[in-house]
Amino acid sequence: MRISTETIALLFFVLVTHKATSQKPGIKNFSIGCRIFELNSVGNNPTTIAPQLKNPVAYQNFLSTINYNNLYGNPGIQQLHTFYLSTELQVDSPVARFWKKHTLQAGIHVTSKLTKSAGSLADQHYTYLPDTVMHDNRYSVSKNQQFFGGQAGINRRFNISKRLKAVAGLHIQGSFAIVHYYQQQWDSSTYSPSNGWKTHVTLLPNIQGKKFFQWQAMLPLGLAYPIYQCKLFLRLELYIGIVGGRYRPKYLSANEAHGAGLSIVFQPGN
Repeated sequence: MRISTETIALLFFVLVTHKATSQKPGIKNFSIGCRIFELNSVGNNPTTIAPQLKNPVAYQNFLSTINYNNLYGNPGIQQLHTFYLSTELQVDSPVARFWKKHTLQAGIHVTSKLTKSAGSLADQHYTYLPDTVMHDNRYSVSKNQQFFGGQAGINRRFNISKRLKAVAGLHIQGSFAIVHYYQQQWDSSTYSPSNGWKTHVTLLPNIQGKKFFQWQAMLPLGLAYPIYQCKLFLRLELYIGIVGGRYRPKYLSANEAHGAGLSIVFQPGN
């Protein structure tokens, strides 16, 4: 029987959280920060975005009315700029040695709005009388997304020196697409040696996308250094992991995600 990654992660955190909540956890610190993740985009040209739309049938019918002889995609890596507000919980247990160097982390996050080209369909041809003219009639779409969600994880602390601390762990986060739509545009361009380029742009109504859910599993590796009286810390972190969801590809290599982050940590207990 095959067990999905989501199920394994859920069982792991249910087990850890159950064990921790029975040991009287207390707040260790608060943090606010920004992380930048790079991951493969989904829906990279106008012919592949239909499954993510609220009305895919109407969109497919519209595409069938467009004559085109060139298809342009935009499969490049996309960047998600994510802002976090988190807290870490320290379990106060005189008998459980495990919790002396481990903390639980939980929080919320929101991304900045991502705007990225999703490619175009173009009808490109020439006419020759009375002058040679290139015609480029192009339909293009741009993806707009923004996510909001929460995250949970477990961290392990290591002392590198008296002041420099290292942090490693496992984090799981879930995000909902609170903004998801596509901007449409029609460009009619001509070029001739005598007149140069002439372009007429028509903006079409936005297409609404589905409000979907995606998850991310990450291994954070970080360094924390005190910048004010051992109460305020600067934490630099690197992340490696995977991202998944309903519209993500099924093969693992297409779902790799990595990034870096910078956080300000306030530790009131010191």
